[in-house]
Amino acid sequence: MKNNLRLAMMSFADINNYGDILFSHVFDMELRNRIPDVEIDFFTPSTIDLEGYHYEGYNRLKVDGKYDGIFLAGGEVVHLFDERTWQPIYEKQQKQVVSKYASDTVWDWVDCQSAFKAWLSVGVRPFGDKWDELKINNTISSLDYISCRGILSKKILEGSNFESFNKKIEITPDLGWIFPQYLDSQNQRGKHYREFIPTDTEYLLFQVHNITEEEAKIVANDLREAKQKYGYQIVMMPVIHLWKDEVYLEQINKVAGEEFIVLPNNLSVVQMLDVIVHASLTVTSSLHVAITALADGVPASVFNKWQGSKLQDLYGLQFRTDFLVSEVTEFANIFEKLEFERQHSKSLSLYAQFMREKLKETFDGIVNRMTNSR
Repeated sequence: MKNNLRLAMMSFADINNYGDILFSHVFDMELRNRIPDVEIDFFTPSTIDLEGYHYEGYNRLKVDGKYDGIFLAGGEVVHLFDERTWQPIYEKQQKQVVSKYASDTVWDWVDCQSAFKAWLSVGVRPFGDKWDELKINNTISSLDYISCRGILSKKILEGSNFESFNKKIEITPDLGWIFPQYLDSQNQRGKHYREFIPTDTEYLLFQVHNITEEEAKIVANDLREAKQKYGYQIVMMPVIHLWKDEVYLEQINKVAGEEFIVLPNNLSVVQMLDVIVHASLTVTSSLHVAITALADGVPASVFNKWQGSKLQDLYGLQFRTDFLVSEVTEFANIFEKLEFERQHSKSLSLYAQFMREKLKETFDGIVNRMTNSR
């Protein structure tokens, strides 16, 4: 391939969310594995330096005609809810969006001049009253490559028309399935988790957000019983900084008599990765904590009141819908299922291997297409 290939990657890493940050890292890893001298600039709605990467605030003039390829990679970011979603998030974090809308990092650049433009493994939210058929169809026509991370996202992008099947919109695994490989690529596996968790301690990793005081009491009691029955320490790790999940975790631990380990809420993504892959079991409200665990063969359940399309896609495609829990009354039953899966299931490791291989093929295919487009 010709030298000095220049790429731009769009994301929402600037909201400081575990998965959104790691999308940049694994995209960088995969492209450099195939094109060692590639130049990649990273764009987010606001300008920020985070976890060793500089993110430039997106503006159309910064990318139009300046890159060989432009990518939006990962995240449930394909929607048009600026007022409902992005505006409150950026205001809450006191971050200045450079372009007119935060969603311009998704939509605005698709007709810019570039040899190759792609959405890679994106999630799509139901558009509701924001459906804009002309905008969406023009976007699909303008992009050279589109892949969604699940069948529900694909169908939403096809206008929820179940008789339609647009072959241009492919389905590829979520980029989270290669998060543990990033840990290994940096030679960081096993170098962080013992900073917080005593040696020889086996643990159940737990994280949740958005629960009531009464629910916190129920969860605390169920976790204490699971600890006693299965012998795992309970380790709580804040992940969803935007919604202050550390408050809910501290509340649960207080009810439990402070007998659990609550990790700091400022861990780096590499530290969080190392904690996740060394857990015995995982229960979380975070999609990408669950995927990271599953990608490394750790049985994981999602405990989240909201069962959106992204969670249904993950557990539906895994044939594990009984591991998706939304009610606190169901919570206690999940531990036995996870422990049984840890001891007896062979499908988790095989499924994770399959997803990694599919992503390898996906990146191989993208690089080949970019080569042909130059």
